[in-house]
Amino acid sequence: MMLKSALAAVLALAITAASPAKPAAVTGLYVAKQLNYHKLPRIERVPSQDGWEHWFKLEQAMITLRPDGRFIASFKYYRQHVKPRASVKPGPTLNESYKGKYSVKGTQIMLLADKTKQHKGMKPKPVYGTISGTQLVVPYIVAEGQSKHPLRLELRKEGNW
Repeated sequence: MMLKSALAAVLALAITAASPAKPAAVTGLYVAKQLNYHKLPRIERVPSQDGWEHWFKLEQAMITLRPDGRFIASFKYYRQHVKPRASVKPGPTLNESYKGKYSVKGTQIMLLADKTKQHKGMKPKPVYGTISGTQLVVPYIVAEGQSKHPLRLELRKEGNW
């Protein structure tokens, strides 16, 4: 799986809606505070199949959970394909936004991004996380060949819908 699609899945936090109206307790704006237990901005290096690394720096991530079972996610980051442990001079900032549906059962949240041209005939896969009080946590495994790299995005609620 390419890092961009894996990162997009993590960053987009895609979801499937079970009902049109969501409790006010979960709706609102969630802002990323940590990636892999470290404050943002955060740099991660993920080994690739060709012996190089996918280097990325997450600057900002925000997700709005709307009462109609839809979400909007936006992300600001840098990304490069580099030799292992090579120094990096970040290029331009990348901005991506995604929309999709979500559902909540207890403390489990499931996100499913809307199909876009970038999916090229593939159905987006749901991403599961935990939502409790003002915290939204989404763990994700980036799989690149035989290598697996865990990611954990933690967001905090900063506003109501």
